[in-house]
Amino acid sequence: MFYSPRGHIGFVHYPKTAGTSLQHWFRRVFPDGDLLDPENPHLTVASSLAAVQERRKRAGRGWRKWVPSLLGGCPKRETVPRIVGVIRDPLAMLVSLYEYWRRHDFAVEPTAAFIRCARRESFHAFVRMAVVDGQAPTYEWFFDVGGPAWPSTRLINYHALERGLEELSGELGIDRPPYLEKRNATSGTRDLDAYRREAGSLIDDVERHFRWYYEYGQAIALGSGWSRAA
Repeated sequence: MFYSPRGHIGFVHYPKTAGTSLQHWFRRVFPDGDLLDPENPHLTVASSLAAVQERRKRAGRGWRKWVPSLLGGCPKRETVPRIVGVIRDPLAMLVSLYEYWRRHDFAVEPTAAFIRCARRESFHAFVRMAVVDGQAPTYEWFFDVGGPAWPSTRLINYHALERGLEELSGELGIDRPPYLEKRNATSGTRDLDAYRREAGSLIDDVERHFRWYYEYGQAIALGSGWSRAA
């Protein structure tokens, strides 16, 4: 998570959702911010809250507010930062992740089974590992839906990023938001229909695995024409 102590706000990066571009955007808006874990920019919300808690303890500022309760073990709601994230059509996200891992020039060949599957196997095999074996995290788990930060969480629709950032800037009181620079973007267009055909019956598994996105996520994301009250 990219976290700004001054703004008490964090951007949580689900893979292949324009995270690199948005980290640069947030860095320009909140120049005091930085990644909580430079080695892992894809921390979940729950892990990010724990990292913020530990950072505050080390700093010695208001750490008592972050002592986990005996009942829930979670920080009090009033102490959690505002969370911003992006959600994307699951099939498009999986295609982007598959293509990225296949073409990425790793310094050392990865040993993780999910990445090795993308580099060596078919898209069908990759989707099976993602949603049948559960290697791809669901959005509701990643963003800790219903957790302590959920009331102040804002999710942006990847397919309407500019509109979502405009709505978010209005909520944050940013009069002149910076331009979103697109980084790590793939040139050209993808033939999602070809990937859909290759996935075959696994498309049903994609929809089951990402059920929350289809039933709720699209409707609450900023930039989708809907917004969720805190």
